[in-house]
Amino acid sequence: MRMTDTLFYWLQTKLMTERRPDDEAARESLRYFAQILSEDHGLDALEVASRDRSKIYVSYRDKELSVHTVWFDREAAEQLGNDLYGVAAEDHPDDDDSEVTS
Repeated sequence: MRMTDTLFYWLQTKLMTERRPDDEAARESLRYFAQILSEDHGLDALEVASRDRSKIYVSYRDKELSVHTVWFDREAAEQLGNDLYGVAAEDHPDDDDSEVTS
């Protein structure tokens, strides 16, 4: 699986676990994608670094211990959770610079 695709799937499941922390299937999926990123791509220290109205930024450390940040379209990343759980009020914050770390 391509690294960018796996990071996106990790982000989708991360957002689902934030919305439904007791959803064991979402937590299991999150662990699965984190394992692929670790074993196949040498990444660790994954986190949602920040978000704004249109993007969600994900930071990670590679096997050379360099830290990288990539962004994903917020609407696309939140779509799976919205399809499963409906659109939540917190999915559209008024604060453009709200930060979330995990």
